[in-house]
Amino acid sequence: MKPIHPPIAMDGGIVNAHPRRGAVTEDENGVSEIIGVVMLLAMVVSILAIVMVALKPYVDDFDDNKNWSSARVLSEQIQSRIDVVGSAPNGTGVAFTLPLVTSTLRSLDMVETWTLQADLIGLDRVEVNIVNATAFEISSQNETISSVEVSNDGILRTYNVTSIGSTHSFDGEQNFGRELIIDVKNADGDLIHRLVRLQLSGLQMNTNLNIGIHNTAIINHGRMSRMPNNAWDIEKFPPLNVEETFSGQRRVTLMLSDIQTTASLPSGKSSTLEIISRGPLTLFDGEARNLRFSVDNQLHSNINPQFTELWTGDHQVHQATGDTSAYFGFAPWGRSSGADGIGLFPRDEVILLEIVLLRVEVS
Repeated sequence: MKPIHPPIAMDGGIVNAHPRRGAVTEDENGVSEIIGVVMLLAMVVSILAIVMVALKPYVDDFDDNKNWSSARVLSEQIQSRIDVVGSAPNGTGVAFTLPLVTSTLRSLDMVETWTLQADLIGLDRVEVNIVNATAFEISSQNETISSVEVSNDGILRTYNVTSIGSTHSFDGEQNFGRELIIDVKNADGDLIHRLVRLQLSGLQMNTNLNIGIHNTAIINHGRMSRMPNNAWDIEKFPPLNVEETFSGQRRVTLMLSDIQTTASLPSGKSSTLEIISRGPLTLFDGEARNLRFSVDNQLHSNINPQFTELWTGDHQVHQATGDTSAYFGFAPWGRSSGADGIGLFPRDEVILLEIVLLRVEVS
């Protein structure tokens, strides 16, 4: 066998036939460092993703609480400005900026109807019943009715009573509007009874949350709210109060509000809401007897029972004891459910009655 000799270089030197192990080793080390960095970055990204997924419910809850608190503050600001402007003379107004970032406003047109009536002068017991959209009837226990004056959204009409009897029917042949006032007078022209029916409007604020939409309704000095997938709850009731004066006479006070929308409501981060007063309207201001009223809220069917429970709850307690002779306050007028209205008892006791309607326009 012939011996193998190393190849001879062209310049006479000897060529090294062994591979360059040092160069290959340097390349392998470089590749390993790149793979390590990539794996480290992938690990960091994976950890961050796991942390974000784990923290997402807490971040969502934080955002929801922040948006809910913001909506609550905004609704309170709107209500306070409505109270101030509504008490001012006709034409008085205010404009202010609302940061409606996650919330929107919409109108609740004629969402709540109040019907109130009471005897004012004399000893007669008068009752007015609205039969349909254009007609009503009046019953008088002592038959002292002489004339009836109707104010239908400011349009006046007078009826003279010439027939004999305790019940009289009237048809105005015109649909009743938002503000209906029926005044009953005797032969001397004294106002002996008044009925007031008001169809009140309000505002609703819808706030976007991660779990759904939160609703807040501003109606008649009251505030109602609803969390997603929950029922409506009354946070603030209309201010109906019964108190005793220093002279010992009992007084009933009630402040109502009507919020009518005249243009599209604002939206966006820098929204300007304008509120203008239509002038307050005094409905009752003096002595009265046989006070009776009813409320019909169309926001949800669970609102009316909450009203009835609040205003007649004390009567239910006295009724459970079996003795209501000393009770003074509100109680169901007829059926215990309050479907026939709520009255002040004792019925014939003379009280001071003060009821005012605040009227505003928003845009």
